[in-house]
Amino acid sequence: MPLYFMTRSSKKGGGGGGGIKGTRGLQDYMRKRAKRTQGCYTTDGPQEFDEDGKELGPDAQVWKTYVREADQVDRELVEGWNNSMDVILIFAALFSAISTAFVIESYKNLKQDPADASSQTLLTISQTLMFIANGSQPTNTPLATDTEPTAFHASARDICVNALWFLSLSLSVAVSLICMLAKEWCLEFMSGRIGPAGAQARRRQQRWDGLVNWKMKEIILVLPSLIHLSLLLFAVGLCVFLWDVHYGVAIPVVIVTFMAAGAYLACTVVPFIYDFCPYGTVLSQLAKPSVTVRSQTSQGHTTQDKVTAKALSWMIVNCETPRSVEVALQSLAAADENLPSAALEECHAWALVKQHLESDDTEEQSEQNNKAGSLYARALQVYPLTRKGIDRLDYGRRDDTRQLEQLVLGVQATINSLIDNALLRISPKNFATRQVFNRCALIGRHYLAEIIPSEDDVRYKYVAEVEPEGLVEDLVTQLEQYLKSAADFDSAVYCTLSASLAFVLCCNVARGLTDQSANASYVLRLVRGYWLGLRNTTSKSVQQTIADNLILVTLWLFISPNTHLAPSSPYSSIETGLETVWAGLMHVIYLDASALKRRDITYWLYGMLYLLTNPKEYRLTPEDSQAIEEVLEHAVLEAGIPHQIKGEYYARFIQLISDQSSTEFAPQLLTALYNFRYYSPWDDEYLLPTPHIYTFVVESLCRSSGTDHWNAYQIIACCPVPKLSPKLAERLSSRNLIPQLSIQIESDDANKRVFATAQLWLLLNMSLHEPDRSRSDLSILEQELLKYSGLSNNLEKQEEAAEELEYRLATLLDQGDCLENFSQYSPKAKYLYRIFELMLQQRCAPLPKDAVVVLEEIPKRLRGTFSYVDLEREWSLMYPDAGASAENLEAIPPGL
Repeated sequence: MPLYFMTRSSKKGGGGGGGIKGTRGLQDYMRKRAKRTQGCYTTDGPQEFDEDGKELGPDAQVWKTYVREADQVDRELVEGWNNSMDVILIFAALFSAISTAFVIESYKNLKQDPADASSQTLLTISQTLMFIANGSQPTNTPLATDTEPTAFHASARDICVNALWFLSLSLSVAVSLICMLAKEWCLEFMSGRIGPAGAQARRRQQRWDGLVNWKMKEIILVLPSLIHLSLLLFAVGLCVFLWDVHYGVAIPVVIVTFMAAGAYLACTVVPFIYDFCPYGTVLSQLAKPSVTVRSQTSQGHTTQDKVTAKALSWMIVNCETPRSVEVALQSLAAADENLPSAALEECHAWALVKQHLESDDTEEQSEQNNKAGSLYARALQVYPLTRKGIDRLDYGRRDDTRQLEQLVLGVQATINSLIDNALLRISPKNFATRQVFNRCALIGRHYLAEIIPSEDDVRYKYVAEVEPEGLVEDLVTQLEQYLKSAADFDSAVYCTLSASLAFVLCCNVARGLTDQSANASYVLRLVRGYWLGLRNTTSKSVQQTIADNLILVTLWLFISPNTHLAPSSPYSSIETGLETVWAGLMHVIYLDASALKRRDITYWLYGMLYLLTNPKEYRLTPEDSQAIEEVLEHAVLEAGIPHQIKGEYYARFIQLISDQSSTEFAPQLLTALYNFRYYSPWDDEYLLPTPHIYTFVVESLCRSSGTDHWNAYQIIACCPVPKLSPKLAERLSSRNLIPQLSIQIESDDANKRVFATAQLWLLLNMSLHEPDRSRSDLSILEQELLKYSGLSNNLEKQEEAAEELEYRLATLLDQGDCLENFSQYSPKAKYLYRIFELMLQQRCAPLPKDAVVVLEEIPKRLRGTFSYVDLEREWSLMYPDAGASAENLEAIPPGL
């Protein structure tokens, strides 16, 4: 048989699992398999074909196949015989030694004891000597010599005992002899297997025919029964022997013997009553050949019944060869509604099918990979059919719900695998958690019962058992306890509760059972619990687990029923949500991010980013925003997951921030904008703000300090330099921004003084270099610039004021040591040197060495004159729908 390397076509996710108490059951099992070094396994190579007319030649493929298959069958048969005979020989030797010790003592009872004859002779001599001493012999006392000697006769008990024991010993010796001969027969049968395949096949077939005709198999099968008979004879003889010795000793032995004989008889009879009974004896095998015949005749057709399901389950659980497990999972593609799913769900077959489907390497588009992926996809499609009878729901009846049925039941099966593992980890006395898990196992069926035609009693049953609104509260309460207590944190239980919460929230939102504000309050309770509790844990694995699950429970946010767009199908929104939930579960359970990377990462990040950009609606505190920031950092940035969202969603989020830009939520909005550098659709952390956001950031830099000041510099360092536009001029006027900059330019704080200097120069430069002097927005800007004290209420002094500001900025940059957090890689240095570069370009002056070092890693479109952008025009070109109001934007669900 050729040797081929069987390589997995999947990319296994890495990731550490240390720091979590105990094991994680299915999660550790899959992580172990993911990390296991790939071995090589013996398998069939591509099929070879003979030349025409030589299909039965000496070296034909048929004879090679015959020899290969016959060697495997014969080797297994002979190995079984040899093992059996080895046991028989060892047992016969031990038994013969034991029975010999008994026979040595018992055979003496079959002949007269010499001690009895000697006693009789001594008695006669003593009587004679006594008479001689007395001088006379009493006439009435007979001498021992006068009595007739009686012939010796062994008792019937002794004859029976010895007959049984000698026969037992003889049988064991005879079986030993036959076993040794049989081992020589086996050796002869397996010898001479060399030469051309055709000659080997003929020689082997002739020997096989002889083995069958001369009943060699039956003879070898009889040998164990002879040992059994030998044991029975010895046991019966022992009972008879002890019966005359003492009843108290004999009765226990008799009871044990009868029990053993009864068990042997039962093992012989039971196989005749129940097919495939594991018990049996040689007698039952010889007397019931029909079982083998019946099993052989049924090989041509496999019924999809409980036996088939258990066979597949056994392969999935016990096979160590990855290819064997894959074959078992792929075979589920042919399942139908007759295949019981209970046994397969116990081994989490459907969750593994999904995991294998998502972990296949899509970069290797080979025919084999495509075929395997097709089989896994078909297996998931037929899963609802296997549950029709169990759930009492008519799955597959409606075309528009088939995809939804597959997703709901698939997610439920994956969650059930977590529940099975979690139930093993909690105390049996923890009835509350166990009851919650039992309700979580019915979430999917409860949701589908409201959509798919079903009997009223079925629907009412699921509603009563699940209680979806109350289940959300129970899950959040338990999750809060885990998040606030590091000592009792159990990763497996926490993941199960979070996955169940994510699932029930999606189903509740799709059915309109709960509103968005109520669901958001549940999520924020968990975020705040994390901030107050386990965020300070030193375990990176625990932080990663919590962050992934917190993102999971926000996926319901893009399932919005209030959309003014026509969806592609009535269930497209919930289907997109459940696909993301399922992909997230693959990442959380198996530490495999393949499913997430294969899909648009926007759906995975949407919930958290939506919360982050809506501090006003959800009344986020600065701590809430920082907690969400940390969650995104652990779950996305540190995990190496792609984090560039689609441009249209980026526009929606930026517009939401723009509509809320106010000083009341300044820290929260700055945190949101700071993080959007990483999630923007560009590779260089480029931010395209609205005029509202730009002026908001400038105002924040004038007023803020500490972390907010740092975040604001990070934001503005990634933004282009704005050109004059109507909305920008309007915002400068409405926010009274230039007077604020005028105050800051005279501040004692060098940090605020240098920023105000740079910003005022930009505004003056904006006015000076505007070619269309008739623009209304230019008039607004000039009126605002007059509020700058450096102009002395005279617009003619703009150039002079600009030159003065250039000089002041150059002086402040030379005194960089006086500036806080002013280093080569700080956002403050990058932004200020960008403005300084604009000044020098207008004067055609070279950059100083310090500026070159700071600016060398800045993207080209953020340097010099390339950085000038008309924000309004750019937004209208890139995102023509971005002018919609926040209310409309919230109503647009992802994926539509």
